[in-house]
Amino acid sequence: MPANQFLHTFIPEVKAKSRQVNLASWILETTGSKDAAHLKAELETELRLLFNDKEAYHKLAEWDKDTAIADPLLKRQVNVLLRQFIPNQIDRSLVEKIARQEAALAVKYSNFRPLLEGSPRTENDIREILKTETSLVKRREAWEASKEIGKELAPAILNLVRLRNEAAKSLGYPDFFEMQLSLQEVETDWLFSFLDQCAKQSESAYQKVLDQIHSDAKSRFNASDVDLGPWCWAEPFCQEDPVGTKELDSLVEGVDILKASENFYAKMGLDVSEILKRSDNYERAGKNQHAFCIHIDREGDVRTLNNVTPTLKWLETVLHELGHAVYEMGFAEDLPWLLKEPPHMLTTEAMALLAGRQAYRKQSLDLLVGEGDDALKQKAEESLKRRQLIFSRWALVMTYFERELYRNPEQDLQKLWWEIVERFQKVKCKGSRHGCDFAAKFHIGLAPVYYFSYLLGEVLASAIEERCPSFASPETGKLLRDKIFSPGNRIGWDSLVRELTGSPLDKSAWIRQFAS
Repeated sequence: MPANQFLHTFIPEVKAKSRQVNLASWILETTGSKDAAHLKAELETELRLLFNDKEAYHKLAEWDKDTAIADPLLKRQVNVLLRQFIPNQIDRSLVEKIARQEAALAVKYSNFRPLLEGSPRTENDIREILKTETSLVKRREAWEASKEIGKELAPAILNLVRLRNEAAKSLGYPDFFEMQLSLQEVETDWLFSFLDQCAKQSESAYQKVLDQIHSDAKSRFNASDVDLGPWCWAEPFCQEDPVGTKELDSLVEGVDILKASENFYAKMGLDVSEILKRSDNYERAGKNQHAFCIHIDREGDVRTLNNVTPTLKWLETVLHELGHAVYEMGFAEDLPWLLKEPPHMLTTEAMALLAGRQAYRKQSLDLLVGEGDDALKQKAEESLKRRQLIFSRWALVMTYFERELYRNPEQDLQKLWWEIVERFQKVKCKGSRHGCDFAAKFHIGLAPVYYFSYLLGEVLASAIEERCPSFASPETGKLLRDKIFSPGNRIGWDSLVRELTGSPLDKSAWIRQFAS
């Protein structure tokens, strides 16, 4: 059977099963239902087992090396499919175990609410306390409550880590982390060299930001250095700017965040109205407290999940998720179904992150929330620079921790976590911490080996932004559609970056914007 005939018969099966999995996932994430979790696990197992066929795998491996296949789209489809087959060439029972445990973990994430002063609190509640509370005692109580989910989930996460490593090692990889990088077309040495250079070249700028944060916290809380800890930040993982966050929220007072975002995208010629109608936008019990975008069928059923409250952060988040959504809606119509996806998450993150930045750009804020209050919008611009430097350190924490987690999940992970936090973020936790703080982060359990994509995405976003003097314009919309969205996965991410910028991924624009 030739490669094109195989694809003709195999892809419809994958297409149908993928849609079923995505619909089940949507129900699970919006309800926290155990029944939905069981259904998703069953369907996810069935989907993965489609890629478990060893005979088909060997054929794909042969076709991938076959120089006689001249059609570049056919060749690319074979390679993309091969990289989906590789991690599933494992024992079927292991496929089933991983699928079941991931679904069960998603249920726990969706339903867990920590108790604070005897009442269950949402992530939005915790963030609001950390933005407004001036008592260091109450702030620490709220911060510690945000970590309670880690104790609850750590055993299940570590079991998943072991299962993922078992699968990876059975396929000849050192561990799951290394396997994932390989399957994502990312070379390990290049990645960590790139990350190290980003850290080194922005170190001085980050230290200045830290000094400002410490000075602001000492004044705001009337505290000495010894009293300051991670609970003095405005977000439980110290990954966002804590300076003036409540003041900046006044920019969106009385603003319909969804409508403002819809109008903003329309100025680029990008219609998101139907996406928002399909989306789930407000918080409730049982619902995933994070935000994400999902393309159900690669045929236009794109949705976002949000938990919107009237904050600047949620304006940023809605813009971000709609950035993913318009990317998914922008693939060339004549692309094969299999290639209607980004070549790597870093390219769709670049679009989403670039869109999210506009919540802090004065030029864009004038369109999003109306003109006026230039002084506060200037503070938002200043906050963006701090946010970029702060978030870069958080991305480093996540990436370096995950590498070590999968290298040796039996080590003292709480100790490792805080060593890496102190190394990159320079945040110290006063007093001993007994628990599993690392497990409180959603991505560790359910979006593994992903976080580096955010920092690489920020780097690419800066390169794009320098080519777009006005973001909310038809010209920018056309550039994004033609150069980023339309190609889909017809070429690798590194080739897409070269076609877009004329060079390999380069951090120079990001350094100029935020670290100089």
